[in-house]
Amino acid sequence: MSILGRDTKKCPRCEAKCLQGQLKCPVCGLIFSRVEQATNQAAWERLKNNEKEAVLYVKQVPKDKKKWKLILYTVLLGLVGGEYFYVRRWQRGLFYILGFILLFASVIFNSYLIGVWDGNLINVFAFFIGIYGIAWIMDIINVCLGKFKIPVSLPKEQENDL
Repeated sequence: MSILGRDTKKCPRCEAKCLQGQLKCPVCGLIFSRVEQATNQAAWERLKNNEKEAVLYVKQVPKDKKKWKLILYTVLLGLVGGEYFYVRRWQRGLFYILGFILLFASVIFNSYLIGVWDGNLINVFAFFIGIYGIAWIMDIINVCLGKFKIPVSLPKEQENDL
């Protein structure tokens, strides 16, 4: 992206275009250097206390998480939501576990379901399993390309700066 031939970046909070060298967002006032100090652990503590307004979802991996671990969890444990549990996005992780249980159940009871429902229910399962598999592949691509959003926040003692 560019504004008048100059490189730009998006603000993690409001998605406004900002020049690459700017220290803070002109729209929402977010100080960019403070985002680099934000951690996933602090975001987890904020979300536990129902302080959602203090949590940002950023695409850069915070300092308390490792990108290689995120990629490994996505590839090896992505079918059960491993990457979401690693960055503490429990609801999404539980959604992936539910999808994996449906996948596992449909494989185990495949012959029974085809015999009982003449294949109609298995077609529904196959459709949702296909969507589930595509979502897993998209997660791998998003993590590898740096487009996977991770919740971060500053610790409470630094909250006025974010």
